[in-house]
Amino acid sequence: MFQVPDESLDVLIQGFSDEMKTGLSNGQGDQQPSRGDLKMIPSYVTGHPTGNEKGTYLALEISGVDIYVCQVSLKGEGGKLAINQYQYKIPDHLTAGDDIGILIDYVADCVADFQRRVSGGGTGAGSSHQQRVYSMAISIGFAVRQTGLDRGTIVALEHGFDFPNAIGCDVVNLFHQKFNAKGLAVKIVAIANDAVCTLLAHAYQHPSTRIGIVHAAGTNCAYYDRVANMKGLRSQQDEGSSSQLDNTEMIINTEWCNFGNNQYLPMTRFDHQLDQESNNHGIHIFEKMTTGMYLGEQVRQILIYLLDQRILTFSTDDDDCLIWVPYHFDTSYMYVCEVDEDLNRLEDTRVVLEEMCKTGPTTLADREIVKKACEWVGNRAATLLGASIASVVKYMFENGGDLDRSQGFAISISGDIYKDYPSFHPRVCEALKTLIPDDMAAKLSVGIVKHSRIVGAAIVAMMAEKMEQDEDVEMS
Repeated sequence: MFQVPDESLDVLIQGFSDEMKTGLSNGQGDQQPSRGDLKMIPSYVTGHPTGNEKGTYLALEISGVDIYVCQVSLKGEGGKLAINQYQYKIPDHLTAGDDIGILIDYVADCVADFQRRVSGGGTGAGSSHQQRVYSMAISIGFAVRQTGLDRGTIVALEHGFDFPNAIGCDVVNLFHQKFNAKGLAVKIVAIANDAVCTLLAHAYQHPSTRIGIVHAAGTNCAYYDRVANMKGLRSQQDEGSSSQLDNTEMIINTEWCNFGNNQYLPMTRFDHQLDQESNNHGIHIFEKMTTGMYLGEQVRQILIYLLDQRILTFSTDDDDCLIWVPYHFDTSYMYVCEVDEDLNRLEDTRVVLEEMCKTGPTTLADREIVKKACEWVGNRAATLLGASIASVVKYMFENGGDLDRSQGFAISISGDIYKDYPSFHPRVCEALKTLIPDDMAAKLSVGIVKHSRIVGAAIVAMMAEKMEQDEDVEMS
C-alpha cells in the first residue's frame, strides 16, 4: 500500500503541472477557492539577489505565540552577512480580545526593545531625529490576502488567536500605526511568505537559487516564474504595464500544502481515515501524507491495524497505554526507530513503545515491524515530496524563465523534517533524481537552509528596497 508505483508518480507529476497552470490562469486579486488546488499567489518580489548587496535590514516574524525580531547586516562579498536576533513570548492575555491593536502594540514594544539592545540604547522611541529609518519585512502566521509587495488584509487568524476586529484589517497599516506611535524608525516595505523567505535566504549566498521549499509541520513551495505565464495577474493590469513585465521574473507562492485529492495522490485506507478524523477534512491532503504533523499519526494507525490483525503481539489492554491516543505517536518517534541500528535488540524502538507509548512488553519481532512501518511511511512521504519538486522543476524548464541550463540552478529547503529526520533528505533527492531527465538532474543542487524564515524576511526587505530604487531610476 505504501509502495508508490511509477504510474502513480506520473499521474501526480502531470496533475501537479496542470494545477500550476490552472492556478496561474485564475485571477489572483481575491485568492478565493477555485477549481484548482494550487493557489499560485504572486509574491510581488521580482529580480534576484546577487550576493553583493550591502545594507542593514530588519525582519519581524510572528509564529504561534513567539515573536522573532531580526537584524541582518548584508556585507556583500558573495553573500556574507551578520545576524542579530531576539525571541519574545506573547503573553496569554494578549492572544484574544476585542482589539487586535493590543497585540500589535506589544509587538511594537518588542521591536523597540530589540532596537535598544542591538544599538546599545541609541535607537527607538525618544532617540535622535537624525536616526536612520530601517526597512523591515514582516512574516506572520495569519492568513493574509496579499495584493502587493507591502499590501494585504488579514482574512483569518490561526494558532489560538481571536480578535474579531482583525479580519479585513490592512496588516501593514496596522503595524505602521503602532510603530509610528512609539517613534520607531522602521518602515515596513514587504509582507513575506515562509517559502519565499526560504528561497531568498539561500539565494543571497547562492544566486542561482530558483526554488524554495518549507517542509516541517506543514509544507509550501515558492519558485520564480515569468510574469508572461501569470495570466490571472496580467488580466488585472493595464496592457502597457503587463507587457513591460512579461519577461520579468516574479516569485510565486504555490501554497502546495493543499495539493491533490485521490485523483492525483495514491491514498490508502489510512490516509482516508486520517483525513476523516482531522479537523480540516477534505483539504491539505498532500500535507497530511508528507509532513511532520501527520506522519507519526499515520504510523500509529498502521500499528493499530496490525494489532487488530494480531501481527503485532504486544499488549494494549492497560488503561495507561497511549497507542490508542490520536497523535501520541509523534513523528519524532519515527526518527528514533529508523536509526535504531542495534538489530539484535532494537533497544531505542523498545523505549519508544514500552516507555513512551506505555505498551506492554514487546518482542524483537514487534520492534522490527514497527521500525519497518516507520520506514514505509517516511519513504512514501519523501517520494511524494520528490515527485512534487520534480513537477515544479519540469514546469520551469518547459515554460521559460531565465534558467541557464549550462549553469543550472539551486533548490533551498528548510524545516524540522530536514533538520531532524536523518533519512528524509537523501530519499527526496533520490526520488527527484529518478523522476526528471538526466540533463535536468545534472543542473540541480539542493541546499538545506537554517533560520530561513526570519533571515529570509530581511532579504525580502532588501529586495523590496532594491526594487523601489530600480523603479526610481526608470522614472528619472
